[in-house]
Amino acid sequence: MTAIKHALQRDIFTPNDERLLSIVNVCKAGKKKKNCFLCATVTTERPVQVRVVKVKKSDKGDFYKRQMAWELRDLAEVDAKDASKENPEFDLHFEKVYRWVASSTTEKNSFISCIWKLNQRYLRKKVEFVNVSSQLLEELPKAEESVPSGESQSVAGGDEDALDDYQELNAREEQDIEGMMEVCDYAISNAEAFAEKLSRELQVLDGANIQSIMASEKQVNILMQLLDEALSEVDTIEGKLSSYEEMLQSVKEQMDQISQSNRLIQISNTNNGKLLDEIQFLVNYMDLSKGHIRALQDGDLSSPKGIEACINASEALLQCMNVALRPGHDKLMAVKQQQHLFAELRDTFARRLTNHLNNVFVHQGHDQSSTLSQHTAELTLPKHSPLHRDLLRYAKLMEWLKNTQREKYEGLSRTYVDYMTRLYEREIKDFFEVAKIKMAGTTKEGKGNNMSVCYL
Repeated sequence: MTAIKHALQRDIFTPNDERLLSIVNVCKAGKKKKNCFLCATVTTERPVQVRVVKVKKSDKGDFYKRQMAWELRDLAEVDAKDASKENPEFDLHFEKVYRWVASSTTEKNSFISCIWKLNQRYLRKKVEFVNVSSQLLEELPKAEESVPSGESQSVAGGDEDALDDYQELNAREEQDIEGMMEVCDYAISNAEAFAEKLSRELQVLDGANIQSIMASEKQVNILMQLLDEALSEVDTIEGKLSSYEEMLQSVKEQMDQISQSNRLIQISNTNNGKLLDEIQFLVNYMDLSKGHIRALQDGDLSSPKGIEACINASEALLQCMNVALRPGHDKLMAVKQQQHLFAELRDTFARRLTNHLNNVFVHQGHDQSSTLSQHTAELTLPKHSPLHRDLLRYAKLMEWLKNTQREKYEGLSRTYVDYMTRLYEREIKDFFEVAKIKMAGTTKEGKGNNMSVCYL
């Protein structure tokens, strides 16, 4: 209860300039047990105001809150219920009757005693006390001293008397004064002699105190010297701590810089890795070997080996030109230069292929005309299988030309059709001329034979 009293004084009454004199743990009579505290308080400023305050513990935590307060001048009656036997119940009559049940009769008696003393001092016996034992009120000091520590007890005697200059003597002080007066038989008959003796004894005590102080001066000086040394040591330690703090701050800054550098290095490594992937992609899909470039520029389109090399080179070139670039690749200067190189190689090889096939068509037309005389005796059209076999070697190159240079492909197709049309027309014409000649020769021989027969 003492801890609760101190907590209430600190948290509730000190902020309001009030002093807690007595406390009792109560609950309302006839209801569920919801404990609260009734506190008797006085203000620390004059004019003194005396109150009875109801304090309740909060449901949400271990703190107390002020719930209600009554002025003591509004208290009309205190009913202790029974003056002959212990009873924890009592009533307080304010604007209405409040019925309480104390946690113990001792707390109840202490609280009622405090109210009685406050009534005697400040209200001039205005409050009426009913069913209160007169012995309790008369032996108030003894009753207060009999309360063991740890239990709630009234502190009205000590705290209340501290408010004014008068302070009653306790039993021990009374015994000391009585003993001193017994030693000095003249204390009552000759008060001046008694006061003079007390003054001399006080002077002796003061001298003893001064000598004690002077004797302890050396120790005080030693203590002051130790304190100075301690302060100097504290200053030294503070200087070292300051230097350590500066070093730690420097280390922290360096660690921050290292951390920032590590982050930058990590970002740089990540960027380099991504850049390497992009470069590797471009190198893998947009790099044409030197052999393919030579084949496209100067490859032999007459030999089977040269044709095979040109076919491989043209397919590789088409693959490089049709690669799906990633966003941003088309803005790179190297990519633009490579695409320009591919376009030049495509155009160069398309011209070479077109010119070569035109020459092949012309050459095959002349060769076919020279072989026509070989078939005159047999009166048959020459076969074109060798010509077709020679042209089949260029089938993949013609397909490449169709996919890359549509106009050249169509022009070459027209040229081929024209050459072959003229070749077929010439062969058919020559075929019919030979047939006509042969038919005419056969007719003349038949007429000659007939004339010979007739002549005979």
